[in-house]
This record gives sequence, C-alpha cells and structure tokens, in this order.
Amino acid sequence: MQNTVIKMTFHRGKHLFAIGATALVAALGALTTHAATDYVITDPNNVFYGYENVYTNGLTTTTWPAYISDFLGSGGSDLGAAFPNDSSSDLSGNVTIGADDWADITSPYSTDTDIWADASGTSAAICDVVSDIYCQYGSAAAGDTVIFTGSLVTNSLSAPYGNNAVVFIKDYDSSWSMHSFVTVHLNTLTNGQGFAVSLPSAYATGDYIQYGLEWSGPPVRSANVTSYGSATISTNGGTVVIAPPKNVNVYIDPSQAWAGYRTVTDQMGDTYAAASGYLGVGGQTPDLQGTISSQGIVNCAPDISLDAYFHTDTTIWADDSGTSAAVSTYDNTFYVDSTTTGANGGDTVIFSGTMITNALTDLSMADSLVAFIKDFSSGWAYYGESTVNLSTLTNGQSFTISKAINTTGDHVQWGFEWQGSPDRTNPAAANYVGQYGYVIFSSNSVVSAGPQILSVTPSSANVVAGTNVTFTANATGSGLSYQWMMNGAKLSNGTGIAGATATALTLANVQPGEEGTYQVVITDSSHLSATGAVSLIVCNPGWLYYDRALAPFQGYINAWNGANLISAPPSSGAAGTSPKSSFGFAVTPTTLLRATFNSTNDEVTLQPNTYVFDGATNSMNTNYITSAGSSAAYLEQDYYIQNDNLAGDTLVFSGICTSNSLDPKYTARAWIKDGASDWSVEHRYDAPLVAGQPFTVTVASTAGDHIQYGFGLWGPDNSATNPITLGVVKTRVYSTISSATQSGNAINLAFPTTVNHAYAVQYKTNLTDSVWNVLTITNGTGANVTVPDPTISTRRFYRLSTE
Repeated sequence: MQNTVIKMTFHRGKHLFAIGATALVAALGALTTHAATDYVITDPNNVFYGYENVYTNGLTTTTWPAYISDFLGSGGSDLGAAFPNDSSSDLSGNVTIGADDWADITSPYSTDTDIWADASGTSAAICDVVSDIYCQYGSAAAGDTVIFTGSLVTNSLSAPYGNNAVVFIKDYDSSWSMHSFVTVHLNTLTNGQGFAVSLPSAYATGDYIQYGLEWSGPPVRSANVTSYGSATISTNGGTVVIAPPKNVNVYIDPSQAWAGYRTVTDQMGDTYAAASGYLGVGGQTPDLQGTISSQGIVNCAPDISLDAYFHTDTTIWADDSGTSAAVSTYDNTFYVDSTTTGANGGDTVIFSGTMITNALTDLSMADSLVAFIKDFSSGWAYYGESTVNLSTLTNGQSFTISKAINTTGDHVQWGFEWQGSPDRTNPAAANYVGQYGYVIFSSNSVVSAGPQILSVTPSSANVVAGTNVTFTANATGSGLSYQWMMNGAKLSNGTGIAGATATALTLANVQPGEEGTYQVVITDSSHLSATGAVSLIVCNPGWLYYDRALAPFQGYINAWNGANLISAPPSSGAAGTSPKSSFGFAVTPTTLLRATFNSTNDEVTLQPNTYVFDGATNSMNTNYITSAGSSAAYLEQDYYIQNDNLAGDTLVFSGICTSNSLDPKYTARAWIKDGASDWSVEHRYDAPLVAGQPFTVTVASTAGDHIQYGFGLWGPDNSATNPITLGVVKTRVYSTISSATQSGNAINLAFPTTVNHAYAVQYKTNLTDSVWNVLTITNGTGANVTVPDPTISTRRFYRLSTE
C-alpha cells in the first residue's frame, strides 16, 4: 500500500494569459470515471496573486506576445493584498478592481512612449492593458469539475473597463499551455447577484487552476483612477449560488460502529477467500485484531483470530501442529463506515487522533500501520483514499489526515490498516503473540499519554565476554511496572539475570550468545505502555570482529598541514604516533568519510577522503589548497570501532584485503590504536592492506586506555573529481582456523565465531583442484567451535569462509 497525505495547497508559479473576455475554450482532458466536483471561493485565507500584460499594438488588438508581462507578486489576506494594478483583497473575502494605473506608478514606464502619447508624465495612453487578480487551486484531478462561486457586491466601473471585466477560471497544464478559459461578465450581474463559473473538466491531474477577476483597457494616470469607478466581488456578499465546501471532522469515537475486515494472501500471492472478508462490528467477533473501549481507546495488535478459527489450516500455517509458523500474510482493517458524516460532494473529511503508546515489536506490522480515509459511492464504487504512516509517531504525538469527498451520500470510512504475519496464542510457538506487543490510539481529547521513557542507558554496550553489564531505564508516570526482553522474548530473574522486572537489568558473566537487542516495556496503572530498546555487543579480545547487525562504526579525519605537512603516514608504535596531526575531527562515516560497510558479506570499502578539500570555504583556503589549486594538506581517514572495555587485554585483529586499486599516493592499513586516557599519546600498530593478502595486528594493550580497531587511509587532500581519489581498497575481517589436531583418523578444526554469521569449512585434496568442497556450515555463537573431519585422506588443505 502506498501511503500519502493529501491536502489542498496553493502554488505560486508562471502565469500566461489568453485575451478575449468572452472566450470559452473547451477543456481537453477527458472525464475520469469518478470525477469529483471541487468548489473554490475568494477565501480570505488564500494567497492572492497579481499579473499585468501590456500590449502596444493598439487599443483593440491584443495579439500575444505582450510588450510587457509582469508578475506583481503575492499576498495573504490576513495582511490584506493590494497590487499596483489597482486591485486588492481584504479580510472579509472581498476582491476589488479599478482602472489600472500600474504603468503610471512604475518607473520607467510612466514616461514610456510605447505606452503613453509622449514622455510628459500626463499624456493619454496609446496601448492596452490586461490585468488580473487571482488565486491558484492545486488539488484538481483529471476530469474534475471546478466551480468558482460568489456574488457581485457592487460595480461602478465605467467604459471600457466595465465592459471587459470578468470573473474567470483558467486551466493550464504542467508546462503552462492553456486548455480552458471560462468567464462570466460582471456587466451581466446586478449588485447582490450570485455567480458560478464552472470549469467542466480539468485537463489533467496536477494542472494549474487559476480563478479570480480579469479586466482590460488603456492604463490611466494615478490621479484619475477613482474617476473610473470600481467593482467588488465576494463569496460572503449577496446571494451565494452554491454553498462553499466545508470541513467535517471525525474522530476515534466509541459511539460509532467499529468493524473489522481482513484479506489473507497465501504463498502463491493469491487471496485466500476462506479466511478473508468482513469480520463483524465491535465485539461481535472474539479476538478481532482491533478493539475499541467505551473510553475511545483503540488497540491494534498482530492478528491472532487466524489462530483461533484456522488453527491447523496449512494454507495459513506451515503444518497442522498448532504451533507452526505462518506461511501466509494478512492485511487487516479496523474502521468506521458511515453515510451520515454530513460531508457533501466537495467537502473535506478530516480524521485525527493521538498515539497513546506503541509497544509493537512486530516490525512488519509497525512499518505498515496507517490511518486512512476511504471514499466509496452509495453503490460501493471506489473513489480513492488518503493515508498517513504512523510508524514515526512517538507516544503522545497526534496525526491528522484529510480527504475531499466525491458525492453527497458516499460511504466514508476511516480507521487503521496494517499488514503482517498471523501469530499464535500458544507460548510454545516461535511466533507467540505475547512477544510482539500492540499499539494504542485515542481521540485528540485524551490528555494522558501514558508513561514517558526519558532514557535507557547505555544505548549501546560493548563488553568483553565474561564481564557484567547493567542497563537502566528512566521513565515518568504513575504506578509503573517494568518488563525486560531480549530480541522480543521476556526475561526472568535467574542465573546471570537480575532486575528482569525492575528499572535496572543486570547481566552477569555475559556470554557471546547474549549479544542482541534488549527492550524494556514500561506499563502504568492505566495499562498504557511505552517501549525502549538498547543493544549489547559481546567482544572476544583474541579475535576483534564486528556484529553485522549492530556494528557501531565511527569516522575520524586527522589533517597535517602548514609546518606539520607530511607526505607519508607518520611512524607509530610504543613511542606514539609522530608527528602529531595539525588538527582532527569526527565525521559521519557514510556521508563524509567515503567509507562503507556491507552487512551482507562483511566487506569494508574505503576511498580517499575529499571532504576537507571540497569543503574548503574558498578556492584559496591555504589550510587545504595552495595558490596553484593543489593540495596543501595530508589526511588520515579512519573507519573504526571503539571499545574501551578491551583495554588491558592482548588484542588480535585479522582479515584479508580483497582488492586495492588506490593511487600510489595513498596508503591503506589495518590498525589497532591504544590511546592514553586523555589521548595525549596515541599508539598505533598497523599492517598494510595488500590485494589478495591477509593481515594480522596483535597488541598487548594497557589497562585504562582508549581502544580502537579498524582501517586507516593516508594520502593528500584532494577533490572528488581528481582521478587519483577514485581508487578503492576493500577488506574483510575473518575468523582463522586457530588449531588443527588429529584424533584417530579425524582432524579436529577449531576456530572462533560470532553471532549473526555463519562459517563454512572448505577443503581441497590438492591446491591445484578447481573447486573447494564444503565440509560443514556452522552458525556462529560467539564462542570457539570445533568441527571434526572424519577423513581417511592422507592430505587435505582447509580454509574457513565467513558468511
């Protein structure tokens, strides 16, 4: 489902005007099957525009192009809108025009002899002017009828202006070609008489529709404007022919009949009719996916009614065990259907509400959840819908959505829609509904927003295997209770776990298998909830890796320039990096560092950094660029992970450089940095990245220091357009086979693993063999794994592929 918010807006743009006040040009756009009727008025909240075309080829012939075409600006009626062509609007929705004196008050045109008989500043006009004051309507669809309604308040315009003054609607396509110009002469109306100017068929969706007043005649001198009279129109004055459109508000109202509808899609992508259809109103159907309370609280949750009524249906479930996972998906709707909203054709229905709490951990449902308004005819012809995605709302935040209704008596529906996989009610099932949460909405009148989570700290913890970690939630609300979860499963106090239902969760002797996302669900005395999440990464100092699901890469740039300018990476080791950089600063890795991590294959890609050179404040910034335009700085860009909990251990960082096409001016290395607690000394230990070659860096780190590991690229500062910056270096960190021991005829292969990865042990009998054979594939646990090879072969070559 595509989610959009539809609203009416007015646009300022290019304006072209066809001349001939009595012309009626037929609309070229064909009527759509369900064309709507849109009403426009001289609303004082609108933006009004002014335009001027001056023709110098006579007083009666106005052949395009004009001598002068001038956009006179825009103005909102909250401040009044007045234009130099002697037109204005006011706070009551009145629009007034008079004889045009723009050419007299605008230098240099007050003495222009193409406009006036001579340059005296008092001579009579020898040209013709077409003047406009108008609004723009941008919400018409192809085939829509647009009607401009109002009434004539007064008309004292003298000839020739009174004879040429019209109310109009114009239709331009997206390239400003005119398709319709519909008018009504003011001199056909009496004071107080209403008018309705109708554009019968908009040419195309997105057309520029303009409506207002247009009049023509020779320009006048400012001193004589009032002697030619004026004319005023208004939606509010006199007799209005057709009632203007109005807004109708609908809410999450428990007095309405809320119903459910479900569409189930099977594995082949077809609708499964047996489980699809209307689910009844309110509490008629137990386990309905949406519910509403007598206080106007709507609860939307993953669908369990499919488990209740289609418990063993193998079109929906993998098998008939009653606990198997779903193989189908659903699209659920919880809504009101009404033909008595009070909205007529052209009126706008507005649906609003407030998210009270969102405890959803079912991401497929959370990402697809929308509020909607749908419009159907009395015979159920579909006129379209407006939606707003609710996944970005925070607790207590409101939503508003609107839709123009096609015809009086339509079925108007509003409510909530979401998609996902059905869930089981049996806790033994992998997709047990108790793990996936719910979301609660109410009308905007509800003040309480439920508990508010101020913080959950730390937001991300990097710990060494075997150590302890504590996560703490800080929240406000009344009668709060807490439940901690790991990857959606509830935690209980026991060995290694304390505080599972308290503000602080402590994990003792953390093991690699405990790495993942931890959530805290906080519920208040009104049963309203809020959810916060943190991540836990468990590290092995003897094998530095990064979890592809949680890898917290950072970026940093060091610059050497001026007296410290160098041409090769500074030396490093036990004495610390020398010479020190002139300055350094953190950057956003993916946008400024030209460094990326592919979480599918664990490959890291780096390109020479161009941020400083391209970001120089001017082309002669001597910090970065010489007067000749060449580089004046040398950079180190780092793409790395920081984990100070590793300090004091012997650290091993190993991997392989898969490719290197860097220009020779650049050097790339894998490194471990052991920095003093105040960063006064930085010890860098590194290994070069050579295409096709492995690397290993081993460091005995110092307790209390800052520990970083990752990749660095050194070279001259330069532009992204310079060919030398286009090369790339790619690396992968891998797990090595740490030992191979024989036990009888078997070879036992041992290697470290991490979660979120799989490991394929491969072998060859001879290195010249064309392919590697797979011995086994093992999922990582974060601990060392031993794989036996019960071969009787006298010779085998092994390798380990990390996936």
